[in-house]
Amino acid sequence: MSTQPTEQPPRMREVFHFGPYAWNINLAEDIVQGRGPDYVRADETGPLFLVHINEDYAATVDLTKPLIVAPIPDAGNLVIDGWHRIWKARKTGVETLPAHLLAPEEEYRVRIHGGDKGPGYYR
Repeated sequence: MSTQPTEQPPRMREVFHFGPYAWNINLAEDIVQGRGPDYVRADETGPLFLVHINEDYAATVDLTKPLIVAPIPDAGNLVIDGWHRIWKARKTGVETLPAHLLAPEEEYRVRIHGGDKGPGYYR
């Protein structure tokens, strides 16, 4: 008996919004695919009160999936994917998390709007 390949459903477009900025997380994941991660301290990734955390969902996330961090001009680094993992790590005492830091040109490529790409809008 042979196994037939199963058709994968299309990925839902995932976007992270922060103030007037937004980033295409699917594109960021494609860019970092295959890279070995660096590691960051979970308690040094930023203030959780700035993002909405669904605690039921956060309890189920995989802490081995790397965060994605974007360099923001004149502001430093910002986690654009992985806040639920950060919440879970802090709640369960995990000190470090894998992370991919985008290069500035990669951040610009995945940025949908914000900064010199314009103010954008929400749908």
